[in-house]
Amino acid sequence: MRQVYHYTNQTQKLPLILDAGHLLPRADQAGERPLLWFSAHPYWEPTATKPRWLGGYLQQLTFAEYRNQFGCVRFALAADDARLMPWRVACKFAGIPKRHVYAMEEVGRKQGGKPKQWFAVSGAISLDEVQIEVLNGDKWEVAS
Repeated sequence: MRQVYHYTNQTQKLPLILDAGHLLPRADQAGERPLLWFSAHPYWEPTATKPRWLGGYLQQLTFAEYRNQFGCVRFALAADDARLMPWRVACKFAGIPKRHVYAMEEVGRKQGGKPKQWFAVSGAISLDEVQIEVLNGDKWEVAS
């Protein structure tokens, strides 16, 4: 069975998600409908590697730096889940302006992402509906 993944970090985000019992959608801009993002990338969505502030500057981390500093976790959902919307459909649903969509695609591609692998759900997803996996070294393992 094919899957899509919601990728995030283990040290900062996982405790909050476990406490909530759900993956929760969010909107980045006022007026947008919240979405919960997924990727079909089978190992790690490059755009999930977030930058950090260092000495007053925003520094983009490599995947290895991100993994070593924050740990990596993903939530697997069946790729045929009827709630999933492809990237452009999801952006239109959320009301994201086209110029922002194009800008995010450009930035995402520069990071190694592929918009055709991006999907979203408009509502919360219970942790009972996903498989939680933690990256141990270079191998994904089902969390116990």
